[in-house]
Amino acid sequence: MNTAQRKFLIERIQQKVMDKISELQNKKMGYPSASNYIFKAALNDELEIQSSDIILKFLKDKALRAKEGSNWLSDERMGMDKETTIKILIEKLVVLPKDYNEQLRTVIDHNKSIDEEIALLKIQLDTIEVRVQLASDKTLQNLINEVDDMGNLSLMDTKLKLLSNG
Repeated sequence: MNTAQRKFLIERIQQKVMDKISELQNKKMGYPSASNYIFKAALNDELEIQSSDIILKFLKDKALRAKEGSNWLSDERMGMDKETTIKILIEKLVVLPKDYNEQLRTVIDHNKSIDEEIALLKIQLDTIEVRVQLASDKTLQNLINEVDDMGNLSLMDTKLKLLSNG
């Protein structure tokens, strides 16, 4: 198998992997909107304000990180309200609703498994690219003859190992 054929094979495998990664990315869940959950809690009279200790600690930490001459409260550079506006992270001001945290955990867990699968695909792709470059012509020909799904990296990796050792 000449260099051009190896390059074509690698590009074909890469495209299959990129298609699979794209398919997995589309299965990821979107993160819930804290704003919507806070809105619902406010309307249902279930919204809780953080304790004054948490709010004051946030403001103290913000003051300690402030640069001299900057508007440390709002981070705004211009405008009439810059001295009367405080920019504060929402979770430092209100207690995020329980149902928001539950949905967020569900999304994080769901997306984590997809991210792990994508990471594994990338590692397998790197390994197969090296194996294709180093494999003998006979091994690659046997691989092409025996593997129907050139996008199945686990199958290809296993076949390449068997063919190289056999």
